[in-house]
Amino acid sequence: MSGELRAWLDAGSGSDEDFVDTVFALVLRREPEPDARERALAKLKEGTLSRATLVHELSGAPEFERIRLLDDGIAFARGARERGERPRWLQGPAGTDERVVEVPWVLARLTGERALEVGYAFAEPPYLAALLRAGFTELTGVDLAEADVPGLTGVQADVRDLPFDDQAFDLVLCVSTLEHVGADNSGYGLDAEDDGASRLTALRELRRVLTRGGRLLITVPCGEPGDYGWFRQDDVRGWTRLFTGAGFFVEEQEVYELTGDGWRAVPDLDSTGLRYGERGPAASAVLCAELSPRRLRRLLSPDGIERTARRRAPHSLRRIRRIPRTG
Repeated sequence: MSGELRAWLDAGSGSDEDFVDTVFALVLRREPEPDARERALAKLKEGTLSRATLVHELSGAPEFERIRLLDDGIAFARGARERGERPRWLQGPAGTDERVVEVPWVLARLTGERALEVGYAFAEPPYLAALLRAGFTELTGVDLAEADVPGLTGVQADVRDLPFDDQAFDLVLCVSTLEHVGADNSGYGLDAEDDGASRLTALRELRRVLTRGGRLLITVPCGEPGDYGWFRQDDVRGWTRLFTGAGFFVEEQEVYELTGDGWRAVPDLDSTGLRYGERGPAASAVLCAELSPRRLRRLLSPDGIERTARRRAPHSLRRIRRIPRTG
């Protein structure tokens, strides 16, 4: 039997129910809604829809485009990490949210054995899946909310008062989470607060649980400073002042802005009038940073000044761009 014939037989085998569930999970990475599942099964039964056409329809849906972008970013980050690269000058299409740049930026910089993910209960599933495949010997998540993530040890706790020993983690990840600390999180089913000092308290606590050689990878919405109720936005100077005020040294940081041409790195962001949700579905700019708890000791090391200058000077780095889609 030819390989092509075997492939046709395999594609037509099994029940329609199993096929619909499988293709939704493969293409859209989720279960089908009950109504959509019922319609697909009815059309498959009456012969007005083929299995190939169902795959075509799902892969052409707007929902799939975001999945493709995130999958591309995760694959890009994995490859960069394996090559020991720290990609900068990433890009993303117009009309998308900040995840298309902040997720690959963070995932490309994963190191260490013991990692803590802050705010895991509401994190993007593809981001969590990438962390679970990253090879950590210990992966812990902390959140005020509860969530069941197989392979991750979930801890329900406040990031301002963590139940962990000093220097418990080599790496802490805080992706689009710090801005919500001490804010009105009732939209997430949590308590509403209004404590602007909570972010500094949280950062100091994260610094406490990091090893001396550990790192905090963090992303935050950037732009004109403002209190949106459910989160607080700041400009580059404001966020940097907060990081250093908590005792961190900024090893590397990069700002991305959502322009008419899409997400682009901007060495000098003009935050005037740059408000959340006015250029796309979420942030209009995002700050991605790597922080170290070593303060000035980093600069006093033999190669500290040179390495820090190299990481902070975008013009001296090779601009690594995303491979455009073909076909």
